[in-house]
Amino acid sequence: EEGVRMERLVDDLLALARADEGAVLAHTEELDLGEIVAEEAARVEGLAVEAEVEEARLRGDPLALRRVVRNLLDNARRHASTRIVLRVALEGEEVVAVVEDDGAGIPEAEREQVFERFARLEEGRDRDAGGTGLGLAVVREIVEAHGGTVVAEEGEEGGARLVVRLPTREPE
Repeated sequence: EEGVRMERLVDDLLALARADEGAVLAHTEELDLGEIVAEEAARVEGLAVEAEVEEARLRGDPLALRRVVRNLLDNARRHASTRIVLRVALEGEEVVAVVEDDGAGIPEAEREQVFERFARLEEGRDRDAGGTGLGLAVVREIVEAHGGTVVAEEGEEGGARLVVRLPTREPE
């Protein structure tokens, strides 16, 4: 378990270093984000996962976008009490992916801070000593490199809702 955690830490640090150099995306291709989300959701154990996933095609780096989904799910798994809700839909010329948990949520004043490098909120430190505070920073770098946005909101049950919006076409 410690080896896996260290590997994730090194991978996240390398992803951030590539972002600093402007080299976040290795290559882009046509892909279905809904398929990636469904595959990653199947890996979640110990929590109920409710998924409403549509086909949502876009151009992007498949490995980078898989990392986005994995980091969002890892974050939700870390903070959820009993369940995670996933949604992927095509809205006009955007793919919208939502990952929501039923945990304590993110205080409104700290919703932007969670995307900073090494940011860990008090609740996260109390609950999980293994986090590094890099996962959501990596998410933001990758999403922005794809011309998209990611925001933290309050979920329907008071937990955290993270919303990613990606254009269906490559940024120019």
